[in-house]
Amino acid sequence: MQYLIHNSLDVYSLLRDELQLIIEKSKKIDPKYASHSGVALYYYSERCQSINLLLQQWKLWDCDILMRAALECATRFLFISIAPSEERGQRIDEFTILLNEIEDLQRSERAKPFAEGSSNQDTRMLIGGVVLTPDREAELRVKWPKAKRNTLKQKWSFTEMARILCDFHDDGLDLRGYKSFLHGYGISSHFIHADQTAMDLTWDRLRRDPEARALLEKAHFSRLATEPVSILFLCWRAMVYATGVESSRKDIVQSLMALNAQADIHHKEFAESQRHRYKQQDGTTV
Repeated sequence: MQYLIHNSLDVYSLLRDELQLIIEKSKKIDPKYASHSGVALYYYSERCQSINLLLQQWKLWDCDILMRAALECATRFLFISIAPSEERGQRIDEFTILLNEIEDLQRSERAKPFAEGSSNQDTRMLIGGVVLTPDREAELRVKWPKAKRNTLKQKWSFTEMARILCDFHDDGLDLRGYKSFLHGYGISSHFIHADQTAMDLTWDRLRRDPEARALLEKAHFSRLATEPVSILFLCWRAMVYATGVESSRKDIVQSLMALNAQADIHHKEFAESQRHRYKQQDGTTV
């Protein structure tokens, strides 16, 4: 399966380099968006590097947890990128400034009782450092009453952004395929929260016979090896859409298609191995 990692890294590198060129060119077109793109895509790439390291150790469930962070980052980037040009700067400010103000207020509320109740001087200093001054807290409470906070947080919730992206298609950009990433996102949520479904999934895999387990894990591995690249591909096309910078690379498209074809072999092998489980009485599959 190492060949999938190597091939995915090759395609990822092509996309990364192309995005860097677009960011440089877009600095003259939309400096705020170019700056935000550099920061967001750097964070995304860092998570993807960690995913690749864990993949090599066959830590598939842990990869899923990191994949959620990567997808959330990309989702916000896409949500900003599809905004009309007159609204794009506003969305960047909402994400980088306004949501941060709300988080500052909430973080201060959480830290205050811990800092005040601690007898350790270092704890009071370090944790107390995030507690807002009375004047700043009063200012933010006036600016962000609970109803107003909830409205902005709802706009930027993953569910709301995903709903918008799944329906988005325009000349030059079609994001309707984004919905294919939501299954993995749902799985990762169970592992982050360590709920009963997470326990059931790990136990189910351990109990499968070796051959079935191997097919399942290869399909799982294939998804994790290719999803980061497919998501970055959407970010590339979204940035071209947002900036109007010319960027048409048939070699990237063909390389991504070849990568997904390699992964599909393992998806199909696993699906075929499970077909008997979904047979109906008339012999057809569900």
